[in-house]
Amino acid sequence: MKKKKKYLIIISLLFFAILVLIAVKIGNRKIDINKLTDEEIIELLKSDKIKRFNSEELLLIEKRLSKIPYEKLEKYFEILPENLKNKFEKNIEKIYEVRLDKKIEEFFNSSEEQQERILDEEIERLEKSEEKGIILPEYAEIYEYEKEMALPERRDFRNRRFFGRNLSPDGMLQKARDRLSLTTPQQRARRQEFMKRLIERRKNRPFRR
Repeated sequence: MKKKKKYLIIISLLFFAILVLIAVKIGNRKIDINKLTDEEIIELLKSDKIKRFNSEELLLIEKRLSKIPYEKLEKYFEILPENLKNKFEKNIEKIYEVRLDKKIEEFFNSSEEQQERILDEEIERLEKSEEKGIILPEYAEIYEYEKEMALPERRDFRNRRFFGRNLSPDGMLQKARDRLSLTTPQQRARRQEFMKRLIERRKNRPFRR
C-alpha cells in the first residue's frame, strides 16, 4: 500500500512538472506582432510582456502604434487603475525611445541630403503632436531648450499632455536626466549632436498651429 502511494505521489509530481513546463512554454511563445489586433497591441502596453521584445520587435510595435488613433489610446489609458497607467506610460516611452535611437543611428549613417530629410521627418512628427497638444517624452531636450529660450509660440506647456497627464517643463527635464543612466557616453554624444542639429533646423521653420 505504501509502495502504491509512493508511486501515486511520483506520478502526481511528474504530472505537475509537465503542466509547469507547458505553461512556461506557452508564456514564452513568440508573439507574431503583425497578426495582433489594435486591442491586443494596446493590451501589451499595460503588461510586462514588453520586456521580452528586442529592439526590432519594439520597432514593429511602434509602427502598429502609429496607425492607432491617439484618442483611442488615451481613452483606454483613462480607464486603467493608477498602477497600470504607470506601466502603460513607461512602456510607450520605452517604445518611442527605441524608435528615436534607431532614427539617430540612421541619421549618422546617412549622407548629408538624407540627414536633412530625417531631420525634417522628425520635425513634422513634433509639430503634428504639438498641433494636438501632445508632448513626446523622447524629445525632452527640445522642449527644455525652447522653454529656456522663451520662444513664445512654443513655450506654453499648460495644455500639452501625454496620455491625459499634463507634463511640466521640470518633469520633461527630469525624464532627460533619468535617461543618462541608461545610455553610454557615445550614445549620449550622438543624441546631443542629433538634438542640436534638430533644434537648429527647427528654428528656421515657421511654427504651425
